[in-house]
Amino acid sequence: MAGLPGFRRLAGGQTSGGGAVALIGVDHDAERIPASPCTGLFPERIVSGSVPVAYFSDARCIYCRTMSPMLKRMEEAGEIAVAWHELPLLSPASVVAARASIAARAQGAFDIFHQRLMGTPFLPTDPYLRDIARDAGIDPARLLSDMNAPFVEDELAVSAALARRFGFIGTPGMVIGRTVVLGQLSEAALARLLAIERAEAASGPCR
Repeated sequence: MAGLPGFRRLAGGQTSGGGAVALIGVDHDAERIPASPCTGLFPERIVSGSVPVAYFSDARCIYCRTMSPMLKRMEEAGEIAVAWHELPLLSPASVVAARASIAARAQGAFDIFHQRLMGTPFLPTDPYLRDIARDAGIDPARLLSDMNAPFVEDELAVSAALARRFGFIGTPGMVIGRTVVLGQLSEAALARLLAIERAEAASGPCR
């Protein structure tokens, strides 16, 4: 990929959304991406033996509803290490859901929020978010307050900057090892790609 040495692009499947990456209600004026894209893609230490996957999703993305549980199963099996990025492109409700998921991470409840908000036809109203928070055993008032906290703004801005740099004009978007994919992948296609990435792990840009 031009300007991204070590990375390559693979054509993916269907996506939700399209066009320029413009998150509603998020400040884009400053490029908050770290000097190294790897630092932004994978903020946690890459687990040895696992293929790193940076996954960009929108709670209203119909294709993400298939990709998210697939990636979660593979992560729990130790096959991959996923960095979960919120990229709310589709609607104001997408942004609310993204803020709620990031805020929930601060209380250790990202997984349940990502799962519940990704799979529901309901809009993420305050009462609905409070219900999920109570089910997750976290503080609903803190959740709603944290949704507008600077750390949430920063995470959304970094993910948006990364999405622009890697050309993610819709969701799902993934950086799997050194391979950049926009669009849904089947489980078989993902397994083949993971095998290639494992074989090339020692020379990857984010090793």
